[in-house]
Amino acid sequence: MGIWMWIVPEKFKDSSGQEFTVVLLDSEGIDAVSSEGADDHCIFTLTILLASVLIYNSAGVPTRTDLDGLDFILKLSQRIQLRSAQTDSVQGNSLKEDANHFHKTFPSFIWLLRDVVLSLPKDCHNIKDYFLTRVFKSTLDSKGDQANEVAESILNFFPGFDAFKLPPPASDPEVVLNLNREEVQQDINKSFVRGVQEFKAMLRSKIAPKRSFNDGEYVTGEALAALVNIYVAALNTPGTVPSVQSAWETFVNTKCSEAKLVALQLYESNMTSQLNGALPCDSDDIRQVQQTAIEESMKIFQAETYGVSATSSEKFLDELMECIENGLKRWQEENNRLTKEGCHKLLRRLKEQHLDPILRQLSGKDGASVSFAQIIGGHSAIEQGFKRDSRGAKDVCAEVFYEFHPEMQAEMEKHATHLQQLKDYDETLAQQKEEKARLEQERRRMEEENARLDEERRTKEKEMELLVAKQKEDRQRLEEQFRADMEAQKDQMQNMMTANMDELRKDREAIANQNLTLKQTMDQMRESMDKRSQQITDLQKQIIAIQCRPPPPPPPSGGGCAIL
Repeated sequence: MGIWMWIVPEKFKDSSGQEFTVVLLDSEGIDAVSSEGADDHCIFTLTILLASVLIYNSAGVPTRTDLDGLDFILKLSQRIQLRSAQTDSVQGNSLKEDANHFHKTFPSFIWLLRDVVLSLPKDCHNIKDYFLTRVFKSTLDSKGDQANEVAESILNFFPGFDAFKLPPPASDPEVVLNLNREEVQQDINKSFVRGVQEFKAMLRSKIAPKRSFNDGEYVTGEALAALVNIYVAALNTPGTVPSVQSAWETFVNTKCSEAKLVALQLYESNMTSQLNGALPCDSDDIRQVQQTAIEESMKIFQAETYGVSATSSEKFLDELMECIENGLKRWQEENNRLTKEGCHKLLRRLKEQHLDPILRQLSGKDGASVSFAQIIGGHSAIEQGFKRDSRGAKDVCAEVFYEFHPEMQAEMEKHATHLQQLKDYDETLAQQKEEKARLEQERRRMEEENARLDEERRTKEKEMELLVAKQKEDRQRLEEQFRADMEAQKDQMQNMMTANMDELRKDREAIANQNLTLKQTMDQMRESMDKRSQQITDLQKQIIAIQCRPPPPPPPSGGGCAIL
């Protein structure tokens, strides 16, 4: 005995217009000749865990005593755990209490009766009425018997109940055995053909994507494949009860982790392809590449986590953005290192070219012919050459150029005696050049800090845009699910009332009234958005503060000889 799977080629649409695929799961009945006890129950349990609509078919119209043979439905409360063991231990939920919430993820239950020739009683509008008033109906005498427990379990465990009857397809056994053959089509009972079409129409109205444990999240084809493996492993492990919450969280965590990895690999690939061999470069160039890489990375993350709520994927998005931020830092650090190396080499070359010959002449026998204007000119040539040929991060270039001054000052102090003898020596002019370099270095540093914060703000905004888009999808799914739940609850409570199960109806009504899932989820979304909005506001304030920051005061003047 096993489960046969078939994908319906036709695409279906849910109430919001979203396409979904129907997968048919077919297994032999519990009472089939080849059925094998424990395996039967495992197959039935697996079917319940995977299906969104369960069609249970039997021959003829059952009586109340026939419900005694459906004890496998009662055992679902021992065979399926809705919440994980950790959640149960925290909330103090037993398996029995857990069963009161089975209807959140269980399939709708449709009882299909084959080969029915019996006419319905006059007080029954349809076969569903017959079930509720004749087969399921609870009486004082039936309280506590197994048939009553089975009937209550069907209406309590499953979110909806319906029934449908089909007449015999034909009186000739040969026709029944060859229904798909063209030559027997004219011999098939017309009422049977009409009934099949009506049943298909009813089924279309009930087909919907399979719900997961988390509200607003649905089972995709990929999720179905993962859940089959998880549930089968649990069912094949002695003493293990498959947990709906644990299985779904395992899939979601695996899916989001894989999505994060794929998105991160795409980011790193884009950054490497654009920046490898291009360093050192302007920091703005790195940020521009970064923004493009982030956009593509987020698109792939959003596509890979489609159907997973923002609440479930937010942690992984945060981890992705942290990895991306660290990746940017590594590229910037490497760019800064190469910028420093290149600037130091350039300054040494420019100094050797423009200033060292003048200093050698100053300390030599022709020193008297050197003017202070020549020294200042040498410095100006270094400055102009540095501005023209330096490559890399502008703030680092300015920092290296400013740090070059103390080095030059130490060397110039060796020539202090000769410098002070020059007729056109102007210490004030020398100090002005040093102050100019210091202010340029500070200006570049503030520009870089401002650009860094602005980059961080844009990244946060992109992250927020992705979450807002996901939350919009989540809200639509939640609202649609909430409406469907309310309608299903209303119908099922009416079924319970018709079946004289007042106590069960009151319990379900209490659970429905306590359903705060939609509000709680919306509050959680709002809290997350408020937090991210505050982060963006804080970054904007920091940017404004930097822009309004006054330049630092000049350093105190000391003794000695200043030239740069």
